[in-house]
Amino acid sequence: MLGDELARVIHRKRRGSRFTQAELGDKIGTSGSYISGLENGKSSPRISELEDMAACFRTTAFEMIQEAIRTGERFVAVTETTGDGLDAIAADLSLEHRRLAREFLLFLRERERVDGVVPD
Repeated sequence: MLGDELARVIHRKRRGSRFTQAELGDKIGTSGSYISGLENGKSSPRISELEDMAACFRTTAFEMIQEAIRTGERFVAVTETTGDGLDAIAADLSLEHRRLAREFLLFLRERERVDGVVPD
């Protein structure tokens, strides 16, 4: 599932940035044990936490999610008319992860609106 792959991405990025779990926790306002739970797939990060971690890793939350999708070999073709690809991904998620994904997509839509990005 995507949550497991995201946990691996967080772990890889943290190790690559040479942070301990406690150091990363301090940087995003949580504890090292919370980071451990994220990396072990026992909990899921809030969107704000994912963004804070991404900033520490000099990337974006969106890029981390894309990496998790690629790592899990989830190549999805989203059609312009139906969006079936996103529906297929959502079907595999728990209710909590669906809620988080929806929240993140709404956030991205709002950010594009504020930044003046025009959808294709």
